[in-house]
Amino acid sequence: MNKKHRFVLGFSIVSVLLIYLAFTSGVIANQYEVSEAVAAKQNLTDKIINVNGSLVIGTDKWDSLNRTLTFKMTDGIATIDVIYIGDKPNIPPDYTDIQVVATGQFDNDVFKSYKMLTKCPSEYEGAEKVSK
Repeated sequence: MNKKHRFVLGFSIVSVLLIYLAFTSGVIANQYEVSEAVAAKQNLTDKIINVNGSLVIGTDKWDSLNRTLTFKMTDGIATIDVIYIGDKPNIPPDYTDIQVVATGQFDNDVFKSYKMLTKCPSEYEGAEKVSK
């Protein structure tokens, strides 16, 4: 392989890596805690973002007819109202702490989510206890 071919190959690899980094950094930049999302809400109106927080106990209401879950989400600093439309997430009836990642966008003061992930620490703690 001559110098010209090595240069073209090296340049191609660096270009692909830079493009990859540009795309992945955009995804990471769209992740916010609740208080960060509230503070940047005016700039995020038309953007789809991920918001991380905890489901506020007793605020979740499931409407099975419309497949809609309404709840409040907090990070301990700020709280937002969330409307999630989709399949009912797995939320135990006696939950005490459920971490939520909601994907969607703000519509005025309400965060409308079309994708939601939940994590209940008590389920994992129980699994650890059983496996010991």
